[in-house]
Amino acid sequence: METTFDKSSATNGRLKVTLTESDYKADVDKKLKEYAKTATVKGFRPGHVPVGYVKKLYGKSILVDTVVNKVGEIVNTYIKDNTLKVVGDPLPDNDSSNLDWDNGKDFTFEYDLGLATDFEVDLAKIPAIENYEIVPSEKQVNTSVEDLRKRFGVDAEPEEAELGDLLFGTLRQESTEFESQSGIPTDKVKKASQKLFKGLEKGSKVSFDIQSIFETEKDLGFATGKSDEEAAALTGEFEYELTKISRVEPAEINQEFFDKAIGEGKASNEAEFRAGLTEIIKENYTRESAYLLDYEIEKALHENIKIDLPDEFLKRWLMEVNEGKFTEEQIENDYVAFARGLKLDLIKSDIAEKNEVKIEYNDVLEEVKSEIRTYFGNQGYGGMEEFVEQMAKKQLDENKDGAFRNYYNKAFGKAVIAFSRDKVKVDSKTVEVEEFNEIAKAKYEKIA
Repeated sequence: METTFDKSSATNGRLKVTLTESDYKADVDKKLKEYAKTATVKGFRPGHVPVGYVKKLYGKSILVDTVVNKVGEIVNTYIKDNTLKVVGDPLPDNDSSNLDWDNGKDFTFEYDLGLATDFEVDLAKIPAIENYEIVPSEKQVNTSVEDLRKRFGVDAEPEEAELGDLLFGTLRQESTEFESQSGIPTDKVKKASQKLFKGLEKGSKVSFDIQSIFETEKDLGFATGKSDEEAAALTGEFEYELTKISRVEPAEINQEFFDKAIGEGKASNEAEFRAGLTEIIKENYTRESAYLLDYEIEKALHENIKIDLPDEFLKRWLMEVNEGKFTEEQIENDYVAFARGLKLDLIKSDIAEKNEVKIEYNDVLEEVKSEIRTYFGNQGYGGMEEFVEQMAKKQLDENKDGAFRNYYNKAFGKAVIAFSRDKVKVDSKTVEVEEFNEIAKAKYEKIA
């Protein structure tokens, strides 16, 4: 066996693997004997098929499979042992596939490799990033008071629905025998369709075109427990039978409310309550600021850590791996965003590997639960958390459209950025809500 690697540039190389008969013969003979013991061939008793006859029938296919698999292992091992920063997949030279499997003894395979250049991540050298302390306005305080009254209100199950209620029921389509338990937050329904649910009584039924209810496929997917793709495929008239209406009646502004909302004994009147709430809001707004800070950290990593990629190789690889799903023009148009994501993936992987940043199943589960809670508006209806937990586990278990991997990548990315947040230099600045909103809008629109 001979393996050679020629690097034609900083980002491109060619790997050549040559196998002689001694490299694969033992494996081929072993498989032939195994086939002889298990093959069912007319005229021979099971387990008594001569090896020579098996070789005549299956020898070539066994040879091809054995050699191809062995070469694949050699390529992967070489890349790993030599710590090559390979991006995309090795692309086989089409000419090397024209091998003489009938008469040949030595087989040579050649692969084009795309490589990312070496890089170093030193978080301490990243230029200082601004973080914002946000001061809440009176309008925000008033809005928060109303939100808290709803959060600590009394769960009710009225007989008639109003906008803002969360509806539970059974969604059916007789023609397709479709039936699913469905949760519909009325504030997520298209305005033109809200009239269908307003005033709907418990136990009653309503029919509608399934694609006329929600703005997005994701909303419809959550409501039906389906993937985005499955939700998009739902068509026609559906019937919804309402079985439960969940509503939260706002809490009264009194001592019990103060204690629940900001902590027992922290306010004895409304003025003290609003002062305490203002401080809590300031703390809560750090989430918005932290989200922007994480975005800026990611942007700074991309801008300040130089990595060259094999652009033409990757475009060719994208064409081949997608097997005609995209045109060259589409790949060209999307390549800048793809390359940015690839560079960030390389940087994050490097940070995680060198600092032992790891992701567990519960981290992935929490990522799904967070998305579902956001969909339902983080409403704290009775039994809601159990419903969210079940739906999240179902999505991960079914793993449709690579759901687990997608959510894992999100959780992984957040964990790496959280680690980086403690290592980079940060300059703090105090701003009012309106100013922060303008700053954030400008930064989000200016994608590197």
